[in-house]
Amino acid sequence: MDILKDNIGLIGVLFVIVIGIGIFFWSKPTKQAEAQANKMIAQTDIGTVYIDTDNIEALKKDGKLYLIVSVEEHYKDSNFLTELRKGEDLQDVVSSLTLYMFTNDGRYYCTPQRYLIDSQGKVCADLGSNMQLQMIDDKVISKIYTEALRVLEDKQRFQNMVKN
Repeated sequence: MDILKDNIGLIGVLFVIVIGIGIFFWSKPTKQAEAQANKMIAQTDIGTVYIDTDNIEALKKDGKLYLIVSVEEHYKDSNFLTELRKGEDLQDVVSSLTLYMFTNDGRYYCTPQRYLIDSQGKVCADLGSNMQLQMIDDKVISKIYTEALRVLEDKQRFQNMVKN
C-alpha cells in the first residue's frame, strides 16, 4: 500500500495519458473516405473543386517526372445535375473524381481516370481516360497544378525537418 501512496502522482499522470490516447484514437475517422484531406481550390459554374492532399505523388515515367493529383468536383448547379441524372444509373450523382497527371514543367496534363460519384461515395459511371497530353489553358486546372505542387513541396520540407 505504501508504494501506491508514494507513487500516486505518477499513477495519476499515467491514467491521464491513457485516457488522452483513448480519446485520440476514438476521435479518428474510421472510414478511408472521411480521412481524406480535401482542400478547396476553386468554384466553377457547376460546382466546387477540391484536391485530395493525401494523394499527391511525383511519378517518374520514361525518365520524365510527373505530378499526380486526385481532384473531386462537387456539383452545385441544379440544372446541370438534373441533366446529368437523366442517364441510366446516374440518378444519385453528386460529384466527379478525376485523376490528373501533370508534366514537371506544369504546361501539360492528361487525365488517366475519370468517374462520376454518387451520394454514397460509390462510382456510378466510368468516364474513361484521356492520356493525350493537353496544354493547360484553364485557370482551374492551373490552380490544381500549382496547389498540388505546393502541397508536395510542403510534405517534402516537413520530411526533411523530421530527418534532421
